[in-house]
Amino acid sequence: MSEDSVPEPDNLALSRKEDFKAFAESPRRSRPDLLTYKQLKSLATQARADYDRQRRKWHANIGPVKTPQLAELHEDLWDIVDSNEQDGDKAKGAVAVDAFPGLGRTTSVLAFARDFHQRQIAESGPFTSQGHERIPVCRVGLTGNTGMKDLNRAMLEFFGHPGQGRGTTAQFGRRVLDCVLSCDVQLVVLDDLHFLK
Repeated sequence: MSEDSVPEPDNLALSRKEDFKAFAESPRRSRPDLLTYKQLKSLATQARADYDRQRRKWHANIGPVKTPQLAELHEDLWDIVDSNEQDGDKAKGAVAVDAFPGLGRTTSVLAFARDFHQRQIAESGPFTSQGHERIPVCRVGLTGNTGMKDLNRAMLEFFGHPGQGRGTTAQFGRRVLDCVLSCDVQLVVLDDLHFLK
Protein backbone atom coordinates (compact mmCIF):
# COMPACT_ATOMS: atom_id res chain seq x y z
CA MET A 1 0.00 0.00 0.00
CA SER A 2 1.51 3.32 -1.01
CA GLU A 3 1.61 6.22 1.41
CA ASP A 4 -0.85 8.10 -0.82
CA SER A 5 -3.46 5.34 -0.41
CA VAL A 6 -3.19 5.05 3.37
CA PRO A 7 -6.38 6.41 4.93
CA GLU A 8 -6.17 9.16 7.50
CA PRO A 9 -6.53 7.77 11.04
CA ASP A 10 -9.71 9.77 11.62
CA ASN A 11 -11.41 8.22 8.57
CA LEU A 12 -11.03 4.56 9.51
CA ALA A 13 -13.90 2.19 10.14
CA LEU A 14 -11.57 -0.81 10.79
CA SER A 15 -13.93 -3.00 8.73
CA ARG A 16 -11.32 -3.67 6.02
CA LYS A 17 -7.78 -5.00 6.24
CA GLU A 18 -6.44 -1.74 4.81
CA ASP A 19 -8.17 0.24 7.55
CA PHE A 20 -6.91 -2.02 10.32
CA LYS A 21 -3.39 -2.02 8.90
CA ALA A 22 -3.39 1.79 8.72
CA PHE A 23 -4.69 1.93 12.31
CA ALA A 24 -2.07 -0.54 13.56
CA GLU A 25 0.88 0.90 11.68
CA SER A 26 0.18 4.63 11.80
CA PRO A 27 2.35 6.62 14.18
CA ARG A 28 0.80 7.76 17.42
CA ARG A 29 -0.60 11.27 17.36
CA SER A 30 1.83 13.82 18.66
CA ARG A 31 0.74 16.13 21.41
CA PRO A 32 0.54 19.79 20.38
CA ASP A 33 2.96 22.14 22.11
CA LEU A 34 1.66 23.67 25.30
CA LEU A 35 1.34 27.39 24.70
CA THR A 36 0.98 30.07 27.30
CA TYR A 37 -1.93 32.47 27.23
CA LYS A 38 0.39 35.13 25.82
CA GLN A 39 1.60 32.79 23.05
CA LEU A 40 -1.98 31.88 22.16
CA LYS A 41 -2.96 35.52 21.89
CA SER A 42 -0.02 36.22 19.60
CA LEU A 43 -1.05 33.57 17.04
CA ALA A 44 -2.47 34.79 13.76
CA THR A 45 -6.10 33.81 13.04
CA GLN A 46 -5.24 30.83 10.78
CA ALA A 47 -2.43 29.65 13.08
CA ARG A 48 -4.81 29.76 16.05
CA ALA A 49 -7.45 27.79 14.10
CA ASP A 50 -4.83 25.17 13.17
CA TYR A 51 -3.62 24.94 16.76
CA ASP A 52 -7.16 24.59 18.11
CA ARG A 53 -7.91 21.82 15.57
CA GLN A 54 -4.73 19.97 16.64
CA ARG A 55 -5.80 20.26 20.28
CA ARG A 56 -9.32 18.98 19.55
CA LYS A 57 -7.95 15.98 17.65
CA TRP A 58 -5.40 15.30 20.40
CA HIS A 59 -8.02 15.38 23.16
CA ALA A 60 -10.51 13.30 21.17
CA ASN A 61 -7.87 10.60 20.60
CA ILE A 62 -5.90 10.79 23.83
CA GLY A 63 -6.48 7.19 24.96
CA PRO A 64 -6.30 4.59 25.90
CA VAL A 65 -5.04 5.54 29.32
CA LYS A 66 -2.92 2.75 30.83
CA THR A 67 -4.96 2.15 33.96
CA PRO A 68 -4.21 -0.82 36.24
CA GLN A 69 -7.33 -2.52 34.83
CA LEU A 70 -6.12 -2.07 31.24
CA ALA A 71 -2.63 -3.31 32.12
CA GLU A 72 -4.14 -6.39 33.81
CA LEU A 73 -6.41 -7.10 30.83
CA HIS A 74 -3.52 -6.80 28.38
CA GLU A 75 -1.33 -9.04 30.53
CA ASP A 76 -4.09 -11.68 30.54
CA LEU A 77 -4.57 -11.33 26.78
CA TRP A 78 -0.84 -11.75 26.14
CA ASP A 79 -0.77 -14.85 28.36
CA ILE A 80 -3.66 -16.43 26.46
CA VAL A 81 -2.44 -15.46 22.98
CA ASP A 82 1.12 -16.56 23.72
CA SER A 83 -0.13 -19.90 25.08
CA ASN A 84 -1.72 -20.54 21.67
CA GLU A 85 1.67 -21.37 20.14
CA GLN A 86 0.93 -25.09 20.35
CA ASP A 87 0.58 -27.18 17.19
CA GLY A 88 -2.62 -27.07 15.14
CA ASP A 89 -4.11 -30.28 16.53
CA LYS A 90 -4.60 -28.69 19.95
CA ALA A 91 -7.46 -26.45 21.03
CA LYS A 92 -6.73 -22.73 21.05
CA GLY A 93 -7.76 -20.45 23.87
CA ALA A 94 -10.34 -17.72 23.42
CA VAL A 95 -11.28 -14.67 25.45
CA ALA A 96 -14.56 -12.82 25.93
CA VAL A 97 -14.14 -9.32 27.32
CA ASP A 98 -17.30 -8.23 29.11
CA ALA A 99 -18.13 -4.97 30.85
CA PHE A 100 -20.86 -2.39 31.07
CA PRO A 101 -21.26 -0.09 28.03
CA GLY A 102 -18.93 2.88 27.85
CA LEU A 103 -16.10 1.37 29.91
CA GLY A 104 -13.75 0.86 26.96
CA ARG A 105 -14.03 -2.80 25.94
CA THR A 106 -13.52 -2.04 22.25
CA THR A 107 -10.80 0.54 22.92
CA SER A 108 -8.92 -1.86 25.20
CA VAL A 109 -9.09 -4.77 22.79
CA LEU A 110 -8.14 -2.62 19.79
CA ALA A 111 -5.09 -1.31 21.68
CA PHE A 112 -4.05 -4.90 22.31
CA ALA A 113 -4.75 -5.92 18.70
CA ARG A 114 -2.63 -3.00 17.48
CA ASP A 115 0.31 -4.11 19.63
CA PHE A 116 -0.16 -7.73 18.53
CA HIS A 117 -0.20 -6.72 14.85
CA GLN A 118 3.00 -4.71 15.29
CA ARG A 119 4.74 -7.59 17.10
CA GLN A 120 3.77 -10.16 14.45
CA ILE A 121 4.95 -7.95 11.58
CA ALA A 122 8.22 -7.18 13.40
CA GLU A 123 8.86 -10.87 14.09
CA SER A 124 7.69 -12.40 10.81
CA GLY A 125 7.65 -9.61 8.22
CA PRO A 126 4.85 -8.17 6.06
CA PHE A 127 4.56 -11.25 3.82
CA THR A 128 4.10 -14.97 4.46
CA SER A 129 6.56 -17.58 3.20
CA GLN A 130 4.15 -18.13 0.25
CA GLY A 131 4.27 -14.42 -0.63
CA HIS A 132 0.81 -13.50 0.68
CA GLU A 133 0.23 -10.31 2.63
CA ARG A 134 0.57 -11.08 6.34
CA ILE A 135 -2.56 -9.92 8.18
CA PRO A 136 -2.04 -10.93 11.83
CA VAL A 137 -5.41 -9.56 13.03
CA CYS A 138 -8.88 -9.88 11.52
CA ARG A 139 -11.32 -7.47 13.18
CA VAL A 140 -15.03 -7.71 12.47
CA GLY A 141 -17.80 -5.64 14.03
CA LEU A 142 -21.12 -7.42 14.43
CA THR A 143 -24.60 -5.93 14.44
CA GLY A 144 -28.00 -7.23 15.58
CA ASN A 145 -28.94 -10.82 14.70
CA THR A 146 -25.75 -11.73 12.81
CA GLY A 147 -25.83 -15.33 11.60
CA MET A 148 -22.88 -17.47 10.55
CA LYS A 149 -23.36 -16.59 6.89
CA ASP A 150 -23.30 -12.87 7.73
CA LEU A 151 -20.23 -13.34 9.95
CA ASN A 152 -18.37 -15.16 7.18
CA ARG A 153 -19.43 -12.51 4.67
CA ALA A 154 -18.18 -9.75 7.00
CA MET A 155 -14.85 -11.54 7.34
CA LEU A 156 -14.60 -11.83 3.54
CA GLU A 157 -15.35 -8.10 3.29
CA PHE A 158 -12.51 -7.47 5.74
CA PHE A 159 -10.10 -9.31 3.43
CA GLY A 160 -11.56 -7.74 0.27
CA HIS A 161 -12.31 -11.21 -1.11
CA PRO A 162 -14.10 -11.14 -4.49
CA GLY A 163 -16.37 -14.03 -3.41
CA GLN A 164 -18.10 -12.06 -0.66
CA GLY A 165 -21.31 -11.45 -2.59
CA ARG A 166 -22.58 -14.89 -3.44
CA GLY A 167 -22.43 -18.33 -1.87
CA THR A 168 -23.70 -20.62 0.82
CA THR A 169 -22.68 -20.49 4.46
CA ALA A 170 -20.29 -23.41 3.87
CA GLN A 171 -18.76 -21.78 0.78
CA PHE A 172 -18.25 -18.51 2.66
CA GLY A 173 -16.69 -20.47 5.52
CA ARG A 174 -14.20 -22.20 3.20
CA ARG A 175 -13.26 -18.85 1.62
CA VAL A 176 -12.73 -17.32 5.06
CA LEU A 177 -10.56 -20.28 6.10
CA ASP A 178 -8.48 -19.83 2.95
CA CYS A 179 -8.00 -16.13 3.73
CA VAL A 180 -7.12 -16.80 7.38
CA LEU A 181 -4.56 -19.46 6.47
CA SER A 182 -3.10 -17.61 3.46
CA CYS A 183 -2.68 -14.36 5.40
CA ASP A 184 -1.43 -16.10 8.57
CA VAL A 185 -4.14 -14.55 10.76
CA GLN A 186 -3.32 -15.26 14.41
CA LEU A 187 -5.98 -13.18 16.16
CA VAL A 188 -9.66 -12.73 15.30
CA VAL A 189 -11.46 -9.90 17.08
CA LEU A 190 -15.26 -10.09 16.98
CA ASP A 191 -16.61 -6.82 18.31
CA ASP A 192 -20.00 -7.20 19.98
CA LEU A 193 -20.01 -11.02 19.82
CA HIS A 194 -23.34 -11.06 21.68
CA PHE A 195 -25.02 -10.15 18.36
CA LEU A 196 -24.03 -13.54 16.87
CA LYS A 197 -27.01 -15.89 16.59
